[in-house]
Amino acid sequence: MIGLTPIHTYSNMASDTTKPTPKLQRSKKRKGQTTNSSNQATESIYFTTQKKTKTCSIGDGTVKANRLGQTFYNQPCIKLAKALLGQTLVRILDDGSRLSGTIVETESYMGTEDSAAHTYQGHKSNKNLAMYMAPGTTYVYLIYGMYSCLNISSKGEGCAVLIRGLEPSEGLDTMTTHRKKRRKDTSRPLKPKDLCSGPGKLTEALNINKTLLDKKDLSTDTMMWIESGDSVDAAEIVACPRIGIDYATPEWVAKPLRFYIKGNSCVSKRDKKAESD
Repeated sequence: MIGLTPIHTYSNMASDTTKPTPKLQRSKKRKGQTTNSSNQATESIYFTTQKKTKTCSIGDGTVKANRLGQTFYNQPCIKLAKALLGQTLVRILDDGSRLSGTIVETESYMGTEDSAAHTYQGHKSNKNLAMYMAPGTTYVYLIYGMYSCLNISSKGEGCAVLIRGLEPSEGLDTMTTHRKKRRKDTSRPLKPKDLCSGPGKLTEALNINKTLLDKKDLSTDTMMWIESGDSVDAAEIVACPRIGIDYATPEWVAKPLRFYIKGNSCVSKRDKKAESD
């Protein structure tokens, strides 16, 4: 995700892998239907049916009563990164349409001591200020000068969690339209599992950018928030080194600070060694 380098060199951080997502071996405990490309909500094969909740109006947006509040985000970075797995990221567009997906992959950035973090050694600027703000604040930045990455501040000075992958559930047609805008080869259709399988892919699919959604409080914002989903068993969480941080010191490159749901096809890149350990 994030490192102490000029913004034009962020291309090495949190990059989307260009390799196709391997076929998944589905967990025997999970049952259900696969996602489809309609704009209707879909049922995941990895998660049980979401709890029914009443809706209420907040500001200009309608949100569900199971929206996560600041207490959820106010926890240590690694704990938050794992807790976010299985939760639902919701994005409301200008026309009122709702896009959403289940978070299946995250990375922790451990603040001032982490040589891969934008806040390493206490670096602070207007660009990374959100990492020092209250837990649950969004930090959005660019890689390759064109793709946005979505991070969420956690407990701890300069700490944040990068959202690396989603399993789409609502608004798949709209997500596909957004993703096609930059694709050179539009003859090959996008599969649902490829819509949000990477930090740049998911922000493009959900129309998340720095201008609109940087420094937003996810507990009160009307354009984007996170709703409670299903808890993920510790045994189903893979912990492995982060992606695209070769600029960091060897110690921090090797730390297992990327977390994903084992067997989920929407993960950006599997770590087979970590899965076998």
